[in-house]
Amino acid sequence: MTINDLPCGRYRRVTIIANPAAGSTTDARIASMESLCADLCEHVDVFWTKHKGHATDFLASLLNQEVPGADLPDVLVSVGGDGTLREVMDGIRRSRHRPPLIVMPGGTGNSNYRSLWDDIPWETALHSALTGGAAAVRKLDLARISSPERLIVLGASTGLFAAATAESRSIPIPGRDRYQEAISRTLKNYKPYMGRVLVDGRVVHSGATTLVNVGGGRHRAGVYNILPRSLPDDALLDVCVLDASLPTRTALDLMRTGEHLGHPGVTYAQGAEITLERIDGSPLQFETDGEVVTSNRHSITIKVLPGAVPVIARDQHQGG
Repeated sequence: MTINDLPCGRYRRVTIIANPAAGSTTDARIASMESLCADLCEHVDVFWTKHKGHATDFLASLLNQEVPGADLPDVLVSVGGDGTLREVMDGIRRSRHRPPLIVMPGGTGNSNYRSLWDDIPWETALHSALTGGAAAVRKLDLARISSPERLIVLGASTGLFAAATAESRSIPIPGRDRYQEAISRTLKNYKPYMGRVLVDGRVVHSGATTLVNVGGGRHRAGVYNILPRSLPDDALLDVCVLDASLPTRTALDLMRTGEHLGHPGVTYAQGAEITLERIDGSPLQFETDGEVVTSNRHSITIKVLPGAVPVIARDQHQGG
């Protein structure tokens, strides 16, 4: 059988990587995805992760095979939350064979999926990705923090978003409503911190800081279009800083549509290297891709990794 003999797909072998612990990754959803892939492709494998780092280890073994004629996948499908996707992309970027990746919703906020496909049904997105209809391969930028190295797919934040991410872990509400509830609870006692932000070595903000968000994905928590100018493959990181002069609830309302830009109290910039600092002597609390990082650091520096991973995204879609 040749690729032209396939029903209408472009890919022969598909490997689905799924995390059963993710917010909306169920046996039924994976079975439906496997069935759709089987209709369009010759062979489908499903790999279920069992522990942290499992997806990266699996892909390192799968994609670095040196056996001539090995049955390597032509395309990968990631189903899970931000942490799962980070592991998958880390495995791809470290590998010799780099098949394109299809990102499917399987977490809580699914901001990564939205950044590539908007909020169209996953069935439509997966069919488009496998057939080439209204879909295209793009080289997605990633970012990293060094010492120790930490890969970033969607973004990193300090302040309110980081505190709300920590709060959300104890809230038994599914989907994007969990993060909204976490923000509401956090706002009751939240106080801005004294911070500084540098973009390519230039200070763009210094003083009272409500939150800072850095990344390539436009949305956080699935609903906040906090980086509306961000593109997934422009080799730049975007950063948005909210200081204490703009009421937080007002800012959050504006962020839903990206209308916060230009308001007093909002700083927006782009660059290849962004440093976030806490200048009051306390450790800097931050999160990356929905995971709170505990450390005694007072600052972090985030650098862009241009064109690190090939992904399939909605054609003509700029960024979410």
